[in-house]
Amino acid sequence: MEENKVENGGGWVLALATAAAAVVLFLPVPFAIVGEATPVEADWLEPESLATALGFGLMAAAFWLFRLRFWPKGGRESRSLRNCILLIVPQAILLRAAVEIGPATEALSWGAWPRDAWLWTPWFLTTGLAVVLLGGRFGALISLSGVAMLYLRADPGPLPLGGSLASCVAAVLMLRRAPTRSRVMRAGGGAGLILGIIAALDAGLAREPLDAVSAAALVPMGMGLMSAFMVLAILPVMEWLLGEQSDVTLVEFGSDHRLLDELKEQAPGTWHHTLNVADLSEKAAAAIGARALFCRTASFFHDIGKLKEPTIFAENIDGPSPHDSLEPRESARRIIEHVTHGLELARKHRLPQPFRDIIAEHHGVSVVRYFYAQACAQLQEGEDPESLRPAFSYPGPPPSTRESGIIALADGLEAATRSLEPGSEGELRAFVRQFIAERVAEGELKHCPLTLAELARIQESFTGWLKARGHRRPAYPKSDTSVAEGVSETVKPSEAGMALDERPALTETDPDRR
Repeated sequence: MEENKVENGGGWVLALATAAAAVVLFLPVPFAIVGEATPVEADWLEPESLATALGFGLMAAAFWLFRLRFWPKGGRESRSLRNCILLIVPQAILLRAAVEIGPATEALSWGAWPRDAWLWTPWFLTTGLAVVLLGGRFGALISLSGVAMLYLRADPGPLPLGGSLASCVAAVLMLRRAPTRSRVMRAGGGAGLILGIIAALDAGLAREPLDAVSAAALVPMGMGLMSAFMVLAILPVMEWLLGEQSDVTLVEFGSDHRLLDELKEQAPGTWHHTLNVADLSEKAAAAIGARALFCRTASFFHDIGKLKEPTIFAENIDGPSPHDSLEPRESARRIIEHVTHGLELARKHRLPQPFRDIIAEHHGVSVVRYFYAQACAQLQEGEDPESLRPAFSYPGPPPSTRESGIIALADGLEAATRSLEPGSEGELRAFVRQFIAERVAEGELKHCPLTLAELARIQESFTGWLKARGHRRPAYPKSDTSVAEGVSETVKPSEAGMALDERPALTETDPDRR
């Protein structure tokens, strides 16, 4: 039901964005600027303008058909396509402004300023925003739509059209990896360089003087760098308006945040679990084409609620368990509370809404199985175990996106395999298959748009990770001599083959301790 609402809403967005872009591009303005920089009254629409408006409508219809036939089903994917369509409107506004200002710049005496420079501005800005915010596929779509609009509205010739498309495709390729700020600047300069080469070729074929050819080669690079700077400057505003998190923001959240520092210091066991979940979810997301970097970064924050009472969670317990003196219902309540406390910390530290969704959904409405089983064992004859389920269930909601479903599976699997002995690849695959099948049977993924084919690829990714984790190093051979230069002579020969965590603790008098 929610997916249908998203699709219907996407249809309205497409219709409104198409109408707005068509109005911006083709309807006349009360006054237009002509060659003498004198405002004169513009003519009304001509048949050619109506034909180009119809062509733009057909292009928008092609967008929607592409979405229906090829685009993955799911709320996040539909929202991204909607935001891509919305970016077409500012692209049309920039293009119309360039078309209106262009004749005035030609009349001004700017030396060797390229005559087609006014057409280059929209490409870097809108394509850069699309790539950084939405990914390379959307950047390519924005580039294609821009070339189509430029051809329909101005038709500057094959070389400017080809140069605009080639420069944008180059920017998309240069930002395939997680785009940091330095990569965005390099992509802007590189895209401008490619457009400059094509513009210089166009000027050379037109037998322009040498200074004009040089300007045609250098001006696009400057525009590319300036547009990259503008993309980074307005990126926070666009993220807020469109409800997206760019890879630039994700890299910053994952590399340095106060909550992560606290988790490392106060709950080292939970931090180790978090790193494993991040690794698992990142590989699984990459295997099905989901947002791998988002999964990795969001996984870092999914258990921040454990900061309230880190020592009640198994991975942080060193010694007797505090649950030995608690009733099962109380233990479950304090375990479940890490979700609500995590949401409180997320709001306090202003984490993005998708991160909060992951915190809320990573356990779904599952049951705290260990303490639920303890409580059921204490029931009197005739009492219904189902009556206890609400007190031992997480508040939810269940995962609603592919990324949320992947993190939920990775979190549960990492915890379930902590006591798993390394086995053959077939045994590991059977264990992962059973684990995922149980989650599906319990309805934990019923609101998640993961397909059976994607779950199969996730299973293979999880199995490969478990196989790698179960790898054991051979023991070092015992020797009467030091195994490496610099080993202290006080180490006994029998200790040379020990693992590092099995060696005797260093004493205060040991020189290596200092």
